[in-house]
Amino acid sequence: MDKVSISDVAKKANVSVTTVSRVLNDSNLVKDLTKEKVLQVISDLNYRPNELARGLRSNETRTIGVIVGDILNPFYTAIARGIEDVSNKFCYNIILCNTDGNPDKEKQYIQALIDKRVDGLIVVSSGTDVDYKSLVQDKHIVFVDGKPQGFSYESFDAVLCKNEEGSRRAVEHLIKSGFRRVAIITYRTPDTGYERLIGYKHALEANGLKIDDSIIKIVASFGHNAFDDAKDIMTKTDCDAVFTANFSILTGVLRAASELGIDFSSDMGLASFDDVEWMQYYKPKITAVRQPTYSMGATAMEMLLKRITGDNSRPVEIRLDSELIIRESSIK
Repeated sequence: MDKVSISDVAKKANVSVTTVSRVLNDSNLVKDLTKEKVLQVISDLNYRPNELARGLRSNETRTIGVIVGDILNPFYTAIARGIEDVSNKFCYNIILCNTDGNPDKEKQYIQALIDKRVDGLIVVSSGTDVDYKSLVQDKHIVFVDGKPQGFSYESFDAVLCKNEEGSRRAVEHLIKSGFRRVAIITYRTPDTGYERLIGYKHALEANGLKIDDSIIKIVASFGHNAFDDAKDIMTKTDCDAVFTANFSILTGVLRAASELGIDFSSDMGLASFDDVEWMQYYKPKITAVRQPTYSMGATAMEMLLKRITGDNSRPVEIRLDSELIIRESSIK
């Protein structure tokens, strides 16, 4: 079956090609009755406009590029869902790219998305060192959950969680539960990982506890599972609780604890940044800082749409509140 063209729609609706084009672009120059007739014909013929051709003429493709570190990680999945729901509401499509935290792969995807003439980019940070400013050129971009190295808010918008506050509350909860040697395993990024470490230190200081570098571990990247680091900290130090800075690190800690025979309901306390559904079914149920992941994605998409539609105000940073979900693993 031959592909339906815009001329076919115009002929059947008994209008000009220009009128059909105006209907497709939601122009107010077309009368309501004519618009309804054209839309009905478009539906009857199952007409699909050539988005790339339309984009070349209007300088937009109604397509957004979304870059994440690991779509199998529930954290990224929830953010992507928030982005998708808002984009669908405003009739934008998304192209989702998974980088595995690889800077070279991320650069390749950015270039591919620009070649496809996406209207903007949303990057869910995985801590990669990429020169976004030179890569994205004049494209709009919003970062979620973190900033790349050398990031300047004079250039780009960002949506983040209140990392320092969430970390501080979780560690203070462990201390108030009776733990005195709380270790932390965090990751090496200039924003989220560092901010969660600062929150940890503030909690210790506020409760009169000494900061001890021997129970502080900093792993290389966001997606590192820290299995070896967890084994070291649980066997070679006198820590009585562990706070993990994200979901990936938590999985390494749980694996290490299982191998060592450590029970977080009796032997040691545990809390983590990032709350994933299975944590409430794990034995013991795991205390976690819940990020508003869906809202972070939705907010980022809303910010990007404002830029695409002409908002040229100064780039902004939005910080969303987290919630501490207290469960069995942090209570003596």
